[in-house]
Amino acid sequence: MAKRIKTKGGEIMRVFPVASVLLLSLSAFPFAAQAVSVSELPATIQSCISAGSCVVDYSGSYNSTTASAFVMVDLPSGKWNWLVRYDLASPSGQTDINGVQSSTYGGYLWMQVANNYSAAETAHPVTLFLDKVTPVPGSMFNQSGDLSLLMTTADLLAGGAYRTQADPGYGDFNAGNLSGEIPLICVAEGCQINAQINLVQLNYQSSGSSGIAMTGFNAADTRGLVYTQREAYFNPYVNDNSFNNTQTFYISSVPEPDVTWLLGIGLMGVVVAVRRRKARR
Repeated sequence: MAKRIKTKGGEIMRVFPVASVLLLSLSAFPFAAQAVSVSELPATIQSCISAGSCVVDYSGSYNSTTASAFVMVDLPSGKWNWLVRYDLASPSGQTDINGVQSSTYGGYLWMQVANNYSAAETAHPVTLFLDKVTPVPGSMFNQSGDLSLLMTTADLLAGGAYRTQADPGYGDFNAGNLSGEIPLICVAEGCQINAQINLVQLNYQSSGSSGIAMTGFNAADTRGLVYTQREAYFNPYVNDNSFNNTQTFYISSVPEPDVTWLLGIGLMGVVVAVRRRKARR
């Protein structure tokens, strides 16, 4: 039986009890959740909560000491998402043209992924939030604020994607399928672009014609790199025009047993239905 609760804005939401499948999918696997406060969330998510457009399970569903995950539901669409917080560690930072790290990153890199992606989509959105990284990284590729990326189904299932490009005279190379807020093409001779994302500790599997589903977390995932991006331009004639900026976001690997914490179709927290708007009355 659904329970009706009133939000701070006075609107009514229907909240359903946790299904028995949730207990079945989680009880056999130990986990240690970690709570989060609203102020620790990315600014975009805080705005969404304030506007009454989304809700977050602050108690958390997963914690490996280097990554933690929280359920977020988009109320207008009813879509389930995961907010994953990665604790940044060395050698996270920005490196300049001389290979010297000019800035060391600390804090958290947040990532938003969907719990389910449609098989009809050719590219699937993944968002990185940089505002909780300290110091906040500068803009690359004319980015503004949050970093919106797109991954193919194959890359999503593989747990990572990349894009590497170089213009004529420097290899004329173009490989990888990662897209979004990175240039699709180098437009100047001497231009080089690299970007790579890893869905560290996240597992996706095909659910047939219905799409791709997040099936659990893997604390034994030893990949340290979550995301890196690089833009470079080399001018053999005018050295002052050359540059090479690389931003990297790493976490420490976790020496834990090789176990995948299955979620099945049950998610930690509660199942939230789409809110009822007064206009529909």
